[in-house]
Amino acid sequence: MHKNTAVAEQIRRTAYFLWEQDGRPEGQAMAYWLRAKQALIRQVAYDRWLAGGAPPDRSELFWTEAERNLDEK
Repeated sequence: MHKNTAVAEQIRRTAYFLWEQDGRPEGQAMAYWLRAKQALIRQVAYDRWLAGGAPPDRSELFWTEAERNLDEK
């Protein structure tokens, strides 16, 4: 669980949405949590990449920073 309850809640809501869209399969909670977390990381990284001027050669840096920052929260 994340220390930041707002981030955890955002991930939970996205995971629930994805789970519902897939027909509510049983026993897949962790898989949906991880999918939702990756979606949030992608969104944060993309937003930061755009805010940084969208440099074509630095997209990986924004991805790793977003993942690290999310894991710290």
